[in-house]
Amino acid sequence: MKGHPIPPGDYTHILDRASVAKVYVDGLGVQLYRWGNGPALFVLLHGGYGSWAHWIKVIPQLEHHATVIAPDMPGFGLSDSPAEPHTAEAVAMPLASALSELIGQQKMILAGFSFGGAIAGHVASIMADQIGHLVLLGPGGTGAPRGEMPDLIRRTKEMSREEIRDAHRRNLEILMVKDASCIDDLALYIQETNTSMHRLKSRPISATDTLAQILVGVGYPVSALFGEFDASVGQYRLEREEILRQAVPHVEIEVVPKVGHWLMWESHKLVVDRLLTLLRK
Repeated sequence: MKGHPIPPGDYTHILDRASVAKVYVDGLGVQLYRWGNGPALFVLLHGGYGSWAHWIKVIPQLEHHATVIAPDMPGFGLSDSPAEPHTAEAVAMPLASALSELIGQQKMILAGFSFGGAIAGHVASIMADQIGHLVLLGPGGTGAPRGEMPDLIRRTKEMSREEIRDAHRRNLEILMVKDASCIDDLALYIQETNTSMHRLKSRPISATDTLAQILVGVGYPVSALFGEFDASVGQYRLEREEILRQAVPHVEIEVVPKVGHWLMWESHKLVVDRLLTLLRK
């Protein structure tokens, strides 16, 4: 594919403020980004084909209230890839070990988006004594059917730079957001760089019920947020809600109106409000 995207200034400004650590777990490097230095702790897990930057609109609003850690999960971004077969456990175990090395026994509010929701469930099961609250945003791993949507556009090396941007824009419209007007240069840069760097196929894992199974019997608080127009959920949101309630009877579920799958982008102020409300509790 022709050319490389140039990072927008707001991307580099946030990244430059981060303290970056690469923690090695049995030879596998996990890259973790850290902002803020408050006594409370948020850990934010990105979605499939993603990186820490899925949370780029949320991080600056949280770092003034708490320490924020947003990793590149194994198989994504600048972290190394786990050995095959790729499973939720193969991602979560080194990630949990890396987090433990970085934060010790500190309590956290752990949030996971999409595929990262499934992984967050597994990380929480490993670090259960440190989970103050588990927040799932449009999580995969429930076992419910995937929403019906148009096929995403594949990029090829013959495409021009403008054709590549148009393909990423259309894919964001199909899968990630409800309001296409929110797709700006930063969203396009994040989408292109994220998809170019992933090495782990997340969709087969998200299609299983791995999250629903790992949540059974948990005692820590669990919340779930779904975008009203989440394309990955489609007409199967009620099925997802019922599956989560069967696994975790005390789960609190909220449907966010007028937005799609990428809640932390399209409705970042609401997500920040919900996370800070948990912090105040």
